[in-house]
Amino acid sequence: MNKTTMARGAGLAVLALALAACGGHKARETAPVDALVVPAFAPWISVEPTAGDLQVRGLDEKVVLSPSRPVSEVLQAQLRQALQPAYISNLTVACERVKTDIRVRHEDDKPSIATLDISMRCTTNARGFVTRSEPHLEPTAAVNAQTNYPTLFVSLLDNASKELATKLQADIDASKANLK
Repeated sequence: MNKTTMARGAGLAVLALALAACGGHKARETAPVDALVVPAFAPWISVEPTAGDLQVRGLDEKVVLSPSRPVSEVLQAQLRQALQPAYISNLTVACERVKTDIRVRHEDDKPSIATLDISMRCTTNARGFVTRSEPHLEPTAAVNAQTNYPTLFVSLLDNASKELATKLQADIDASKANLK
């Protein structure tokens, strides 16, 4: 064997080992959140745009979720649909600084738990009566080795948006109470 053949063989061996180390795990997965973005007309509710992928922390393998739409867009659509009946003239709800994280916690003798952590700052203004809040949502679900993380993410995001709507409805009600 000459040096060129040995170098090619060594290069192929390194490439094969590198591919084997990947373990066949899909590192980036699309999270199909489009179904959560429902048409609703409520321009008085706004959520500051955010974008980006989410790495599922706490796993042995790397899993990165790429939402098909920004989380802020999903939250805005869900809020607009849920809170439309609460509208009065000169009412605005504005949320900003949306932060999203997903992690898996493992404990001995207990099922692993995935938590979607969403936080933001919201301001509700009803004809000059202002209510400020910093909702922090943490929906959870049990996970195992076969968990489909994109599907889990969609479910947790749906739960978080419903919880957020309930919290903001309370802020709207508090602002409206000042009008009487």
